[in-house]
Amino acid sequence: MKLLYILEALGVLAAMAGGVVICDTNRFVVRKYTLSSKKIDSPYHFVMLSDLHGKSFGKANERLMKEIDRINPEGVYIAGDMITAKPGKDFSATAAFIRELSEKYPVYYGSGNHEYRMEIYKKKYKDMSERFETAIRHKGLERLKNRKISVKNRNITVYGVEIDREFYKKTHVPKMTGAYLEKKLGRPDRSRFNILIAHNPSYFPAYAEFGADLVLSGHVHGGIARIPFLGGVISPALRLFPKYDGGRYREGESVMILGRGLGTHTIPVRFLNPGELVEVIVNPR
Repeated sequence: MKLLYILEALGVLAAMAGGVVICDTNRFVVRKYTLSSKKIDSPYHFVMLSDLHGKSFGKANERLMKEIDRINPEGVYIAGDMITAKPGKDFSATAAFIRELSEKYPVYYGSGNHEYRMEIYKKKYKDMSERFETAIRHKGLERLKNRKISVKNRNITVYGVEIDREFYKKTHVPKMTGAYLEKKLGRPDRSRFNILIAHNPSYFPAYAEFGADLVLSGHVHGGIARIPFLGGVISPALRLFPKYDGGRYREGESVMILGRGLGTHTIPVRFLNPGELVEVIVNPR
């Protein structure tokens, strides 16, 4: 009889956990951050998306668009992996969502490892990268692949970096330096507020050394599942309890805001870890 009670209790817990997974995998929350800088003279308000992986919250992503419209940001920043690199994958719905965003707001789109993978493995993905780039093209979209752009009427420069594939390996984490980023992006003007879109947060010290005032990252999906007081469980590099799993981090004068992403891939679940739309306000100091 005692064993039966234990089995029943385990069954209830499993059902509850399953309910949380279903709920968290299909919802998102808004996470708001504020910071300040003496380099800007009036508040700068924007949102950041990452790791959508083709997920749609309602028809044509209407729930996500409605929330972005409610916030009414000055710009939309994309920190990579809006799609999943898989041969034959249909990304038309995601591309339409990105185009709609760029019709309403300035959009600054930095690459993730999935966009980058489609670019470099032509034999496997054929023309998928070119078709995706064509599908999202719109005058309101700035595709930042190892280049920078100035925000109109602001003392703000936005950089988007595509780091080489060696920096995404699961078995080894090579050292990255600020000099490596300077070779890709040039030397930043330290008198301006420099935003760096860098998908992989593992190299935050190098991003800070480069001179980024604010780093926007994704990639880790919040650790897929989260354990209270311990944080995210596993990273895409298969490291348990990664140092950077989501939230705000500081390195010297640099701040990194790491979004927990919106969608899933490979392990298609979220537990105590709903999708996340990031809202940021940078105030003058």
